[in-house]
Amino acid sequence: MLYANCLTSQNDLVDICLIRHTRPQIEAGICYGRLDLDLAKSFEQEAVLAAAVLPSGFQHVYSSPLQRCRKLADFLGFNYRLDDRLRELDFGDWEGRSWAEISESSFKDWTDNVEAFVFPGGESFAEFQARVEQFLSQLPGGRTLLITHAGVIKVAYGMLAGKPLNEATAFAVEYGQCLRVVDGLPSLLPASNRSLLSPLA
Repeated sequence: MLYANCLTSQNDLVDICLIRHTRPQIEAGICYGRLDLDLAKSFEQEAVLAAAVLPSGFQHVYSSPLQRCRKLADFLGFNYRLDDRLRELDFGDWEGRSWAEISESSFKDWTDNVEAFVFPGGESFAEFQARVEQFLSQLPGGRTLLITHAGVIKVAYGMLAGKPLNEATAFAVEYGQCLRVVDGLPSLLPASNRSLLSPLA
């Protein structure tokens, strides 16, 4: 069942913004998901730009408990609730390692079967997708803001738009960029600074 259909059947109004955290303090090329990274020194400047793309009048605000999302939530000044289901994908033993260190065979196993692959010591994409879907299906009505991660936004986009897995995982969202969903129709609010573009989660 499409997420949009599931949500609409429970709540008549669908108006959800999913904003990605700003740039984390980590070297380029490092695998990270559940690592609780701090934010880059440019955080305040980036947060101002991120806030500029958001509409007003949120009735519900939720954040991933990871500090790169909590700090943005604090900066935005909303009363918010933490939910563990909004965490990024758990890459397990790959966390904190350079992508170049991951063996070609392991990487191929993942890309050949994204949904079923289980990251050693982590979770499968199917498990990740299930927890995100569960969270989204339980949202109350009204305008809602989710402060979260690229992977969560990709999953939400795939569920909402009925896109196949390969399209959903290829969906690009920048640091500080926002996916807005109104009445089941997704739109990507322009990032205020195109230099923040990154394909990583």
